[in-house]
Amino acid sequence: MRNFDYHRAADLKEACRLMGELPKAQILAGGTDLLVDIDSGLRHAEHVISIRDISELKQIQKESNRISIGAGCSVADVESNELIREHLPELAEMVVMFASPQIRNRATVAGNICSAVPCGDFPPILIALGAEVELCSSNGTRAFLLEDFFHGNRETVRQENEILTRILVPIKPNGAAANYQKFRRRAANSLALVSVAAYLEMSDDLCSRARIVLGSVAPIPLSAKKAGRSLEGKPVDDAAIASAAGTARDEACPITDQRGTETYRRQLVEVLTKRALRQVLRAINTDETGKRADHE
Repeated sequence: MRNFDYHRAADLKEACRLMGELPKAQILAGGTDLLVDIDSGLRHAEHVISIRDISELKQIQKESNRISIGAGCSVADVESNELIREHLPELAEMVVMFASPQIRNRATVAGNICSAVPCGDFPPILIALGAEVELCSSNGTRAFLLEDFFHGNRETVRQENEILTRILVPIKPNGAAANYQKFRRRAANSLALVSVAAYLEMSDDLCSRARIVLGSVAPIPLSAKKAGRSLEGKPVDDAAIASAAGTARDEACPITDQRGTETYRRQLVEVLTKRALRQVLRAINTDETGKRADHE
């Protein structure tokens, strides 16, 4: 391991102060990405600031019409949290595709976002759900739509003195659901070769809003806006799903590397988009059936 100075912040104010004062400082939450990247030379750190003792960053709370997920919350915390399971079951369901149980107990959602790698699991589903991120420094706080957070591979809008403190996810309206699909070369603890997140809002059997977000097919999570718009204002039937999946395939910008070819990745985008949209419709229909049964 390369040498760095370790600091353990007692609260958010101290963490922000240290980030503003210390050169080449990095935030340590779970460390499953950061420490590996430092050791391999992908990231340089003269100082590492742990936020593990900051209780306010370990909270998952309901705030009006959204769920706040603190930067210190592990992936396992998200999976088991009752508020998440009630309002954002899509996040709890996708966790089973995230690495191994050991990693889930250490890794944080915020860390997965800040790593800003194309194969990150949480950004596509969170973007599909319309999430924002909150950045804090000694100069104040600012918020961004997560979709606008990424600039490129391992590049974000976060300044060197800023800490990502919270992820803010809107609570879905009635008739809405999301789903995340991931293809990997082996079943467990493997990076996404391609991933797709889909979100639909349905009203009177018509789609009022649709989002389709692609992972591992561009330097940043890619919103397939044409594919989403193609579903809006109409029934989401098999023909509409097939057309949207084909459009998403064309919007993808994959590369060929040792894990797969561009052509193969485009085919996977089409297949996974169909699966995700069908799962979303199934979730919406199941929810509506359950509500009708409750009223009878």
